[in-house]
Amino acid sequence: MLWISDREPGVRDLFGELLPDAEILSPDELEARLALGQAPDGLIIDGTQFLELPARQRASLLALPRVLICTGRLLASMPINIVSGPGVAVMAKPFCVEDVEAAIEWLRGTSGSRAPSLAPLPAVVRRPRRPEDRPPTT
Repeated sequence: MLWISDREPGVRDLFGELLPDAEILSPDELEARLALGQAPDGLIIDGTQFLELPARQRASLLALPRVLICTGRLLASMPINIVSGPGVAVMAKPFCVEDVEAAIEWLRGTSGSRAPSLAPLPAVVRRPRRPEDRPPTT
């Protein structure tokens, strides 16, 4: 089971629509489930929300097969030792359609557009853009 928890309802709704089998949880619901010892197979979570979880809960989440941290913070400002793990990826907000598509592929394990691994940094989910897809500069 994949859980989606983000402070922004729009982000929860977007991923919920694209991943209809996922369970959408408010931040409070997520914390309650984690406190009961429940865990998903994968998680999409807001970066600030993730950082505010107790260290033990963060550590258990980082052991999941797939954790996508969606954050408006600059990756460089996030404590890397706190967001590192073999199945962890970070997607910067705001994100575009291509990034969401790449994130879903990555979550499903079908990503053909995996970000370069920059140890010890977590993977950054981003689909390479073709030059013709970019708007003209004026």
